[in-house]
Amino acid sequence: MNTPLEDGGITRPVTVSCCQTVAKKTIVQPFFDARGRLQIERRGLPRELGSTLATDAYHFMRTATWTRIVVLFAGLFVVLNLVFGLLFWATGSIASASGFLDHFWFSVQTLATVGYGGMTPTSSVANVLVTVESFLGIGYTALATGVVFARFATPSARVIFSTVAVIHDVEGKRTLSFRMANARATAIVEATVKMYLSRTETQANGEQFRHIHDLELRRSVSPIFALSWTAFHVLDESSPLHGLTPDNVTDGSFNIIVTFQGIDDRLASTVHTRWAYNPEDLVFEKQFSDIIKMDTKRNIRYLDFTQFHATEPVRTRPIERTKHG
Repeated sequence: MNTPLEDGGITRPVTVSCCQTVAKKTIVQPFFDARGRLQIERRGLPRELGSTLATDAYHFMRTATWTRIVVLFAGLFVVLNLVFGLLFWATGSIASASGFLDHFWFSVQTLATVGYGGMTPTSSVANVLVTVESFLGIGYTALATGVVFARFATPSARVIFSTVAVIHDVEGKRTLSFRMANARATAIVEATVKMYLSRTETQANGEQFRHIHDLELRRSVSPIFALSWTAFHVLDESSPLHGLTPDNVTDGSFNIIVTFQGIDDRLASTVHTRWAYNPEDLVFEKQFSDIIKMDTKRNIRYLDFTQFHATEPVRTRPIERTKHG
């Protein structure tokens, strides 16, 4: 049974597996999903502040799905032609047009500024309607073109994040690490990654707050991000995650949020993305499998994305090999 918390979270039972030991845990419903999108419902927000077509048209059309955008403009196109088709039909002043369907097609030709010439207005009222519809058609085309261009012109980073973060000893220090890779062939220069801990904490008076803590990375900037990048955070005494173990990982409500930003060297524009790790995404005593491999037949190195999310037990003995990057 789900149990509500004071901060809006919900506890739910899960099974956590670590080092061949399986234990039943109760974790809190995450505030964010893996892509960093908020999972908490918004209730009681005044309607005028909501992101809807009527109250926030620009933001709505920039963020709505392509399906909704296509349906929106197609529906608007049909509605405009139905309205003007009825008006033309009511005037009865369109030459060579008979019945509502002909007037509807005449409206389509007018709105799209096609003008085949087979049907023409024969009265002042019809010409006024043609003028108004032509003006609306120009605005409709400009609006649709602007929205489509703005959505296509917005740069985005195609960065892959590992589905889990691993915790194990690295050079004698307890370390949390996650992996990223650039899915595009172009490089990202001055790539910057930051990591934060978002955690529900109880004050001395019993009140709960959501606090944000910086998690320092061993290296947060890469001059050229073209292949893969493993980020490390040492869980020492200064880390808010110090003392994290498989036994207490699900005791609190927290998320590890990762933000990424850089400059696409082909587009010369800033790209950014984000990711989030919840308690159940942390794997202990594992390390990421090697993804840089050698094609012996062609004698070239390659990045094996099929193993990008794979983990394996921590090696007790280091494998002798040449390290790259």
